[in-house]
Amino acid sequence: MNYKLLIPNLLSSLRLFLAIIFPFVPENWWIWLILGAGFSDFLDGQLARRWQVQTWQGGLLDAVADKMFVLSALLSFVLVGRFAPWWLPLVLARDLTVGGIAGYAAIAHDWEAFHKMDARWSGKIATTAQFFLFIIVTLVPAGIHSMVSVTGACSVIAAVDYWLLFHQELTTRKIIPK
Repeated sequence: MNYKLLIPNLLSSLRLFLAIIFPFVPENWWIWLILGAGFSDFLDGQLARRWQVQTWQGGLLDAVADKMFVLSALLSFVLVGRFAPWWLPLVLARDLTVGGIAGYAAIAHDWEAFHKMDARWSGKIATTAQFFLFIIVTLVPAGIHSMVSVTGACSVIAAVDYWLLFHQELTTRKIIPK
């Protein structure tokens, strides 16, 4: 077995596990789960690139783990009253857009267009901003409003970036008219 292929996927799987347990652990543990999830997100990609074991399936596992952790943390914050529910669409704009694109690809049976949507710099910045937001929510609640604005802006920029990439792919393949 190729451990170099296994380790990045185990790190992504760890993030899935952290997403599952997040709502059930005491609030004073949240910061450690956030730091662990953020570290595993950084490390799995770094190792996969360094060892040249990047796969589409591994990238998908990484993306799903990210989305699950983000949703778990945000919903937990909302449920305990640390985060306003009306902030969710702004903070999740990129995730909602990519989810909509995946839904379209599934309905249209056009996974090739979705398959070509590699990670983008804008998405990495949006994910980083989300993790910083989680740290602020957990440790410095007075800074939430400012960080929601920054995270929301990053998420909207990433949403537009992913939408333009997908639209370009469809246009290039002449699935939609120019």
